Amino acid sequence: MRLLTQNFRVRYSFMIFSILGALIFLFILLYWFDILADSKWPAIISGLLTGFVVALFQTFLSLVELRKIDKYDALRIKNILPRRDDREYYEHLISTAKEKVYVQGVTAQRFLDHFANDVSSREGAKVLLAALGRGVEVRILIASKLVLTEKDQQKTELAKPILKDLSKRFPEKFKYAYFEHPPAHSIVVIDGESIVGPVFSEFNSEFTPAIHLENKSEFVQPYLKYFENEWAKWSNDKKTQQS
Repeated sequence: MRLLTQNFRVRYSFMIFSILGALIFLFILLYWFDILADSKWPAIISGLLTGFVVALFQTFLSLVELRKIDKYDALRIKNILPRRDDREYYEHLISTAKEKVYVQGVTAQRFLDHFANDVSSREGAKVLLAALGRGVEVRILIASKLVLTEKDQQKTELAKPILKDLSKRFPEKFKYAYFEHPPAHSIVVIDGESIVGPVFSEFNSEFTPAIHLENKSEFVQPYLKYFENEWAKWSNDKKTQQS
């Protein structure tokens, strides 16, 4: 059912009521006109008809929940994440990237440590390196240490050599830049999908919520535009690297 709604954007409630209504109508015809010759069929059809009428009534009672599902589906929401610390969730998305991986956040230190770690033996720790190797464009946009807390400044220093190394190893595909204002949004764009959420200065980003959506969603469009504007503003030669 999920596949059908993704391809044709059919409302769940409409689909369910249509299917149940069509089945009930079919069984009424079979029962009323006695189309099937075997004497056992009327009793079977009667039982099925009763069951589908009950199902239709239960579906009607669940209409409020179905409308909620319709609303989420219309916004093209794929998942709601109460926390952003599920490493395997991001690993899978990065491992399937074919065109781009764009990241905007605070320091990107955790992101790089998890997915661009040359020395880690953990499976999945090199998925970003593998993506770069197959020609995926990667952009990292993070805050200048001048606008960060002391704790985050330390993370910036840890991320700096990794960023410089990747830009040398993959000069055509890996780019990074710093913006000079307090971070407000966490944005991860992977091909046609995005994971977006807020940044709270008093919480580590891994403990904050996010929403995973298709890029066609109206909800995510302001985030995509925000990233484009920020990248255009800060990713020139003078701002791309910090000493």
